[in-house]
Amino acid sequence: MTSPSAADIAAVTDVLLDYCEAVDASDADAVAALFTTDAVMDYGFGQFFSGRDAVRSLIADRVGAYRATSHHLSNIRVLSGPTNDAVAARSYVHAWHERADGTQMTIFGRYFDELVRDTDTRWRIARRTLRAAGWSGFDAVVGREPFERLPRRGTGI
Repeated sequence: MTSPSAADIAAVTDVLLDYCEAVDASDADAVAALFTTDAVMDYGFGQFFSGRDAVRSLIADRVGAYRATSHHLSNIRVLSGPTNDAVAARSYVHAWHERADGTQMTIFGRYFDELVRDTDTRWRIARRTLRAAGWSGFDAVVGREPFERLPRRGTGI
């Protein structure tokens, strides 16, 4: 395991924050560019989105349908990876969504990310897993528990 440098921690943090800004701007192309071509997003309950094009479609179709969103990221930790070109990251997310009809939904959870270095300075998300500590408003929309719960004990999934 190799500890990430301060420059790598800053660059990875920028990718994670860029995701929030691009999602809230409903810029599906900018979001997709933050992921590797073979990236996987895991929202739990078998909701997997594989590949950069699937990420682009997810943002364009689902997130783009909201009137507004606001994603807030905190408690970012960039962790050692198996090489200098791979790291893991954990962060807390608080995301608010408003549908066209005014319905509001909120989720509190964590992202568990695996990132790889694409160039000397550019990092991309290879895998993103979302687990929720809690939410409101989503149940009425999907008719079931919409997110897989974050385990209460331990630091990850």
